[in-house]
Amino acid sequence: MPGKRRKLEQTAPVTARAEKPLSAIAAARLRAEAATKGAIVQETTLEPLPAPSSPPAEELVSEYEESEAGPEPAVTKRNLKLCNWQNNPKDIFVENESDLSINLDKNTTIALVGHFDFKVARGAININGANIGAVTRDGQKARKYRVYVPATQPIFKIRGLDGKNHVQFSSCKEPTPLAKLSPLYEDIWNTGSRGERRRTFGIITNSEEDPLQRPLQPQSSPEDWLRAIEDCATEPSTTLVTGAPESGKSTFSKRLINRYLTGMGKTKSAVPAVCYLDLDPSSPEYSPPGQISLVVVRELDLGPSFTHPVTTPLQPGFIQNETVRSNAIPINLANYQDYYRECIEGLYLAYKNLYSRDSSLPLLINTPAFLYTTHFRLLEQLLACFKLQNIVHVGDTCAVDPSTAEKLHALQTMSKKHRSTLHEITAQTPTLPPLRTDAELRAMHMQSYFHLSTPPTSSVPTWTSAPLTTYLPWEFSYRTTPTRSQDIVGFLALTEPLPPSSLIHYLAGSVIHILQTSSSRIPTPYTALPRTPKSQIPYFPANQKLDFTEPLDPRTSRVVCAALIRGIDPERGVVQVLVPRALEDVMTGLKAERTVFVVGCCETPEWAYVEDAYARRYEEEVGERKVGESRELPVWVEKEGVVDGMGYLNTVRRVRKFITGEKEKEGEGKGKP
Repeated sequence: MPGKRRKLEQTAPVTARAEKPLSAIAAARLRAEAATKGAIVQETTLEPLPAPSSPPAEELVSEYEESEAGPEPAVTKRNLKLCNWQNNPKDIFVENESDLSINLDKNTTIALVGHFDFKVARGAININGANIGAVTRDGQKARKYRVYVPATQPIFKIRGLDGKNHVQFSSCKEPTPLAKLSPLYEDIWNTGSRGERRRTFGIITNSEEDPLQRPLQPQSSPEDWLRAIEDCATEPSTTLVTGAPESGKSTFSKRLINRYLTGMGKTKSAVPAVCYLDLDPSSPEYSPPGQISLVVVRELDLGPSFTHPVTTPLQPGFIQNETVRSNAIPINLANYQDYYRECIEGLYLAYKNLYSRDSSLPLLINTPAFLYTTHFRLLEQLLACFKLQNIVHVGDTCAVDPSTAEKLHALQTMSKKHRSTLHEITAQTPTLPPLRTDAELRAMHMQSYFHLSTPPTSSVPTWTSAPLTTYLPWEFSYRTTPTRSQDIVGFLALTEPLPPSSLIHYLAGSVIHILQTSSSRIPTPYTALPRTPKSQIPYFPANQKLDFTEPLDPRTSRVVCAALIRGIDPERGVVQVLVPRALEDVMTGLKAERTVFVVGCCETPEWAYVEDAYARRYEEEVGERKVGESRELPVWVEKEGVVDGMGYLNTVRRVRKFITGEKEKEGEGKGKP
């Protein structure tokens, strides 16, 4: 619809099945008995593959059969052991400002903080559940992999699997250069002063060695986790992961995905792809918050979600993750539980269609915490619909309260009824307070999403550090004018009912989801929705009997992308939206009679309102702009002094959403909510 939609050339601010796995305790007891009786434990080995440029690799031993050598150290208040690397000179081949080449003996682990590329030159290693060798099963040399290990997540342990394992690490460009736009991105990678030439990664063996004293925590590998992962990955199957909040469900899911994608030699070959049904709208893995999705995962997961915030349109000739289908989910499910269930059933049906064409596709279902805590009845309904081979319950295996015992009994009953295997594994709760809260991680994810700059021409995406105010917005006409036809059907607010007169204020500065839909709720003509009295904005009205706005049929609707409403111009009847540059191509194929803007699925994007203020402070610190140099404040920021003079209680205040404590003389620009 190029004639109806255009970019602005110049923009100005616009207002407004297997045996039950052993528990960790039972496994420890068996090992102790075996040691007392002098029993020999048989190891599971991988098929050795000859490397043309290096000596033959020794038998690869699965991480899931070997625990790390030596007992784990006792946890102290500050110092946690991250790996057992000894830093012996004989194990270091190359070490300079950009590269590090080392040898890892069998079961030796090394922990790196930062971002880097690595390649296995000899032997094999395990990282985040992935077994990676110097050569592939078809005899090809292994490729390079990009890894992101910020201080915001447990630090990966890179473990040697062969007797000798040569690994080459090299520096790479910072993945998300957004520190000048948000303090949440400051000091999360390798430490060092700005501008200093150094590697983008560093070895760290103990948390107290961190110069910034960040709460670094090691990635642990409990015995019951290793057994459950191996049992689930024995053959392509359907696995659902559930459990209490902050128990490690997403971490387990990532490691199981990587296990599927890399296999384990002759014991288990790799699969080319895994279907990932992500049911957590607040912290999704491969999409921005506010939606659930079915994703075909083809790439190893070696970083947090903000390093792969969305799957981009497929590029021919490249291995990429692909979103099959996604649905927008309201923040508050009080009135939308049935809709949420219908979305899940639709996504599961999409998987069944894929499975009918390729029966080698395993399915992994990651569930949000609220399905286990407040909506367990809904979880039981879903378990009855899915044909599961495995149910993984992540929780406390040492102490069970009555509520948890009741839920475990329900899961055991369901697994027996449907002939599924229930794996009860230990929760991995953080030992120290995390560097970033869940809300902050969601903000980082969303900010990373909007700054994704170009579709990747390889497995490595790129970002831009320019504030969103520098983006050219897309204009959509929400009413027909003498010069333009209407570009959208209207706005759908999945919230508590809003007065029509307040809709424009609710929309401005909010994150929306752009839908393409053929729902029967679209009026004929599509321009016939009711409108707000003053600004004439079309909207889907609330159902008077239900007292909330009904959602569109998820079977006939799909999410195109998430977008940010930059502003609304009532005089021209135009709404300006910002989308990631990496997704601009998807905007050109939208059909006006099927385009709906959905609001109410995402938190307020506070990070977006203060990007310019933080960018200005950064420029002053590094000397890119003279202190006190005047510049117009961004759309959503106002001076503190102006806001203070706007009035107090019982006085109408027309306030922008964020203020800045900018001083007239010193020119400081610090964002303040």
